[in-house]
Amino acid sequence: MLRPQRHRLLQGFPPLPLMQVATLDHPKGLVRQADGAVIQTQLSRAEIKRGDSSNWDDAFINIDNSRPLIIGIIPHTQCIPLTPACGFCTFPHDAANKNLRAGVVRSVVWDIGAVVERHGDKLAGRRVDAIYFGGGTANLSSTSEIRKIFDELASHFKVGQSEVTLEGIPLLFTSWFHAHLKALASLPTRHKRISMGVQTFERGRIERMGRGSFGDEKMVKEIVRYGHELGLTVSGDFLFALPGQTLEQMCDDVNRAIDCGLDQICLYHLVLYSGLGTPWSKDAGLVGQMPVPAVIADYWLTLRQRLLSNGFVQTTLTNFERHDLNKTNRRFIYEEASYNPDVYDALGFGPLSISTQIDYGQQRGVKLLRRKRLGKPAWSGDDLYFGYEPEDLKLLWVTRCLAGLALNRARYQARFSTDIAEDFPAALAVTVRNGLINADDNTIALTSPGMFYSDAVIGTFAAERAAKLRDRAAGLSTLQVLEEPVTAGSEVYGGMG
Repeated sequence: MLRPQRHRLLQGFPPLPLMQVATLDHPKGLVRQADGAVIQTQLSRAEIKRGDSSNWDDAFINIDNSRPLIIGIIPHTQCIPLTPACGFCTFPHDAANKNLRAGVVRSVVWDIGAVVERHGDKLAGRRVDAIYFGGGTANLSSTSEIRKIFDELASHFKVGQSEVTLEGIPLLFTSWFHAHLKALASLPTRHKRISMGVQTFERGRIERMGRGSFGDEKMVKEIVRYGHELGLTVSGDFLFALPGQTLEQMCDDVNRAIDCGLDQICLYHLVLYSGLGTPWSKDAGLVGQMPVPAVIADYWLTLRQRLLSNGFVQTTLTNFERHDLNKTNRRFIYEEASYNPDVYDALGFGPLSISTQIDYGQQRGVKLLRRKRLGKPAWSGDDLYFGYEPEDLKLLWVTRCLAGLALNRARYQARFSTDIAEDFPAALAVTVRNGLINADDNTIALTSPGMFYSDAVIGTFAAERAAKLRDRAAGLSTLQVLEEPVTAGSEVYGGMG
């Protein structure tokens, strides 16, 4: 609890450093399947449709095609701040490049078709409840590029009842006469929403981030108003505990965010410490202005209460939704679904996207991560893979459910035939003793301080298993993967392609 809290609980289990390389030990031309099998195929569209392949590794799980899906799309990893990665950002960030971006989008579209076609009815035709276009600044992609990706999804999955989210910066939601908002509203799905990275309304701080032209309070209010006219819901992301920021300034940001009429407000404390690897973390002056975690925790409690007192309901560690919206089918479904691993599987397409399929009959699962190099088919080469054994699935449950604030003990027992207190007695005892978790006969829930110290909570639960997994993991740090160059599948589009 004395160390920086890094939002690891939001990332789920296992974290990237514990994943293995997908097919590095196999000859070239092999790919990892969503069920964990390794097959050999040249992966031209014709060969995929004919099913010309041979297995090198057997399937690790049986895919249940009756389970609904959520789909995450990262169309590219580019952004346009004047300061590299805004100074603070730990998310993937590459400089804007229209030609490279278009190539990556084409690779994403090809990946969707290739992955679905080689899996047959294991993936094709499955119901999708939520689609999220995010990562980098997704609305840098043109409306036609977003539509191409959506149309490819619609040709393979049942998307009519989906929620679709487009993430990005305010400025690009206003450009070309709100083209992105209009295009999103026109999609043939149940509900549409946008998520904007606002960070703060303080002019000096936003300019230090190189985001001075990204959008001010007036622009955010206009986007909210016009989005509502089109039937969209609108979310905004905000940071607190910035270097030298006072609690009064943090409260002012939250008050102004509420006044903008946002349907959802996402509140993140700034993660900043020496050695983190971000530009600001290399500035001793800025790092020296950061409060200790206990002080930031007090800020969190104050800001959380301010949102709750103004008609918002907390839905996850970081997200607050208007109470009148939260009880309707217009609430934010994608994140809610991702924190229900007993119901949903997940597919990800694009650089750094994540896919997860669970087989509760065998008490196993598969997690796959696409690297930034899209020159080879998914999931091959140095893409990443993890096969969940029973003890790993239990940690997946703990991380996913607690990111949604609470774990239902009866549901856990129905899946694993054990109680969480039997599986993690020491971790549960110490987190309860430190006031981070409340446990009763029905629920294991984070306390309000435990929400801030969620990094400490999950580190405690996962420590023993993580120690056992490190030897066979690829050992890649998140920063290594984020900083590698992004590439498109040039060979896929060579010749007449």
